[in-house]
Amino acid sequence: MKILIQDGEGVRELEEGFASEEELQRFLMEHPDLMPLEEIRLGTPPLLPIGWEVGVVSGAEDILYIDQNGLLTVVETKLGRNSEARREVVGQILEYAAQMSAWTSADVERQAERFFASHKGPQEYWDLTLEKALERFVQATGDVLAQAGAEAPAQLSYEAFLQAIQTNIDRGHFRLIIAIDEPPEPLLKTVEFVNRFSERFEMYLAQLKRFRDLAKKQNIFVPGLFGKVATTRSSRGRTDWDESKFFEHLTARTDAQTVEYITEAYRRFEEWTDEQLWGTGTTGSFSLVLYTGYGRVNLAGITTRGDLYVNFGSLYGKNVNDDLIRSFARRLSNVRGITLAADLHNKYPPIPKAVLRDADRREQVLSAIREVVARLKTEEPQ
Repeated sequence: MKILIQDGEGVRELEEGFASEEELQRFLMEHPDLMPLEEIRLGTPPLLPIGWEVGVVSGAEDILYIDQNGLLTVVETKLGRNSEARREVVGQILEYAAQMSAWTSADVERQAERFFASHKGPQEYWDLTLEKALERFVQATGDVLAQAGAEAPAQLSYEAFLQAIQTNIDRGHFRLIIAIDEPPEPLLKTVEFVNRFSERFEMYLAQLKRFRDLAKKQNIFVPGLFGKVATTRSSRGRTDWDESKFFEHLTARTDAQTVEYITEAYRRFEEWTDEQLWGTGTTGSFSLVLYTGYGRVNLAGITTRGDLYVNFGSLYGKNVNDDLIRSFARRLSNVRGITLAADLHNKYPPIPKAVLRDADRREQVLSAIREVVARLKTEEPQ
């Protein structure tokens, strides 16, 4: 493509292309808005960079981002002249996603904070925790939207954000983007095929053409998105869950016994909770949130898959008394069919469905949760 520009100095040709893949990476890492996310779907949240050249077993993924919904986006950059831009890059980015599927939300926190401490990313996030960076990122996003007359994002709970990260990882829901200046046709067809039949993850080609006006020392970028296919699956959409939607989905997707035990758990959680916290992911969720002397604790949750999980990660994250945590873990472990890991830091273990289907054992679980609720609301941090 030849592009000419005319101004008071005459007509001149713009120089096209990137000097190297590293240069393309740098632009995308410093300016995530260069990627045409709105072409995926309207309202796609902006991206916060949390990694550059992130080490994994098979190599290093070029850029790692996260959005306010806890969705990880992996970007692998290739220039069209690179022979790996044909087939190898697809296997490479899929391998990265496979290795990330073993991560926890704590791994994501550590990765982000290493990146912020490295001073390789945007300066406004240097040396911040992920929680503080997210708060600043969401505030900045809200300011931009407000200036454009659009609605700012809702206030974000960090505990809910961590849970969303873990849920996305557990489900294998990642966004994979191959960023390239000139996408070869075979690569486009491969990405469309993978994207059409993938159950959980999303894969796209993001084309970014760059033209330089050397006289004015300016860049002109022309972004485009390829690989999106028509789909009737709801797995990629956002749902703002409420009681009606939650139980409608639960009833349609599970059996009567599952509806019975989730309904019982929900009624108890609704009675005990200090905040009505519904999820916004593709799987409906409701969380038991308490305001305590330790701060805001997200103690447990239920989902439209028929899961009931307990949130030891939140308890440890709020530095709750060790005796209370050990007592809670012991009571759950005494329920036949429940085996908890030795290390419960940053863990969100689900209660086995066989336990929940048994009325007596289900009552033991709910009683253990009720006891923790009572203690959290009355005990003061030591």
